[in-house]
Amino acid sequence: MVRVLGAWGAALAVWLLGFSIVARLAAGAGGGGEPLSDLDRILRLDLPWILVSVSMVVVAGAVQRDRTRRARWLASVLAVPLLALLAGVAAPVGGDADALSAVLYVAEGVAGAAGGLALAALFGAGREELGGYW
Repeated sequence: MVRVLGAWGAALAVWLLGFSIVARLAAGAGGGGEPLSDLDRILRLDLPWILVSVSMVVVAGAVQRDRTRRARWLASVLAVPLLALLAGVAAPVGGDADALSAVLYVAEGVAGAAGGLALAALFGAGREELGGYW
């Protein structure tokens, strides 16, 4: 249970750092309250959110190294990204509150988590006998 809590804490720390970076990037875009251009949105919100989602899963997986119990491992690496996803839908970052932005945000979060799981599987390949990552 300590590793699960540690994994959640590590993922939360990554989310806090990533959220602060994304918030700064979004705030630094276009002065007078103008909406972000498509390229600015991709570079300032979309790609960083995907990278944050990937990083949360990978870091949580590095802390929760016990991969012998698949359900516990998945719960420990995916809980915080899922909560961040729900929080982001409830309170959008970029000020966009339309349905398309919410769907895009969810798709990016799911893609990031899936990418993180793929990286975690790559890092853990061949190490199953140790039950861990590294």
